[in-house]
Amino acid sequence: MAERSYKTDALVLNSRPLGEADRLITLLTWEKGKIAAVARGARKTKSRLAAGVDLFTYGHYLLHQGRSFAIITGQEVKEHFIRFREDPDLYPYGLFLAGLTDRLIAGTEPCPASCRLLLDSWRLLDGELDRDLLCRAFELKLTDLAGHRPHFEGCLGCGAGGAHIFSPRQGGVFCRQCAGGDGMELDPGSIALAVRLIGAPLAQARMLRPGPRQKRELAQVTATFLRYHFDLDDLIKLR
Repeated sequence: MAERSYKTDALVLNSRPLGEADRLITLLTWEKGKIAAVARGARKTKSRLAAGVDLFTYGHYLLHQGRSFAIITGQEVKEHFIRFREDPDLYPYGLFLAGLTDRLIAGTEPCPASCRLLLDSWRLLDGELDRDLLCRAFELKLTDLAGHRPHFEGCLGCGAGGAHIFSPRQGGVFCRQCAGGDGMELDPGSIALAVRLIGAPLAQARMLRPGPRQKRELAQVTATFLRYHFDLDDLIKLR
């Protein structure tokens, strides 16, 4: 029989009121994947759970599996990205990263790579860098982890190099002969930027200086890809 009580590191993706005093939390955990958990009494002023159930929290949690939800019985905050809620310019970025993770990552399989990606992104977002470029890197890396990586290296039809027409429907680039009028034509620099953001460590986004056209085209590529494959119009508006 599986152990009903367990400990895990986790990131709070969502937190909303439940009943008169509780909160319903969506946690992304290293060992258990994404889980829904109830923090009983967390909305009370003197609750010992209140500090660890806010959005943008990284903590260590003690949980007991109930019939419908896990119950948070203890927690220790490791990092709390309070500035995301205090800065109106920063908040939409933090919310977008959490929301996209919530929508793309599902199930109870261990997901340490997704946890590290979101945590690293929150940490970088709290510093000095191009926030939009960080979000593009996050989108590309997260879709890769979710098993839906866009294809940018060689034509999806014939394999020829230099393909630069991106089809959101088919999720990759085509040469002009194979495209058949489907897709958007991209600057080679935009494709090179996408490949770099997928393959390089996330922190390297701080060192890249793409031109306005490359940033604009990559934003169009990821937005249309997320709309077509994941129906994420509501989240894309936060970008």
